[in-house]
Amino acid sequence: MSLHMRLAAAGSPLSDASSYVLGMPHLCPNGLSENWLWKELGHRHWNLIAQAYGRAAAGFGPKGGQPIYAAFRNISLHGGDLGGVRENDSLDVRSTITSLSETRVVSRHVAACRDRLIADVEMTSVFVRRQAEGVNRSIIRVRIEGPGGAEPSGETMASHPSYSRRATSAQDTFVDEREVGTMAIETCPHLDFNGAGLLYFSSFIAAVDRAEWHLVGKRSGLLATRERRAVFYANIEVGDDLTVRMLTAQDGTACRHRALLSASVDGKLLAEVVTDRMMA
Repeated sequence: MSLHMRLAAAGSPLSDASSYVLGMPHLCPNGLSENWLWKELGHRHWNLIAQAYGRAAAGFGPKGGQPIYAAFRNISLHGGDLGGVRENDSLDVRSTITSLSETRVVSRHVAACRDRLIADVEMTSVFVRRQAEGVNRSIIRVRIEGPGGAEPSGETMASHPSYSRRATSAQDTFVDEREVGTMAIETCPHLDFNGAGLLYFSSFIAAVDRAEWHLVGKRSGLLATRERRAVFYANIEVGDDLTVRMLTAQDGTACRHRALLSASVDGKLLAEVVTDRMMA
């Protein structure tokens, strides 16, 4: 599919188009910063939800109740050419809600530079709230119903059927998968947690990148992301740490691996991330 067709296919009444002149906050040594991209697209995803429900200022849920958030269930990046941009380039991003219901939202984001595809991203979130104030392990899914209202769906994040299907299984991805090692990641509330007190979804990806740098080798610093897929199962409390177990398959031109992220405190599976990189 041509870039023009991709951009056209992404059009809908609930959409947003923006351009960014790329500077230091947007870049890393090998081109576009994937960490910046995830944070920016996460913000755009939230703004589209607020636009869809028409209550950006008031937020979601009844007054006095536990706040309701849009928690990412899975994200994917395809057609990645993050190494194809440099300082002062103009990055055009078209964001669109492609599916909206009272329980979940799917958005698509197409990033291009000089009519060349840089990233084609899809993000799925579900509505959640805490059952106990300040306790991330008490998060359950909820259903948004009417202006300001929400009803529990009766499901925890991990118990929902879509979470039990491993969208990023080794069998679907690699034939020669082998275990590389395990790395402990110490989280920091100033860097890794968002304003809702949750470990931010981009911090899961950052943890995988740190583990890759340590376990796979420094040659990974020469590579840029071509594909990334992640599915999220649970969150942790501020002060808890992560353990990243990495399995990899490599050839001469690419770095491909699957990472299992778990809570260091109890071993609970938090996320599964598949990465495919190539020379920038």
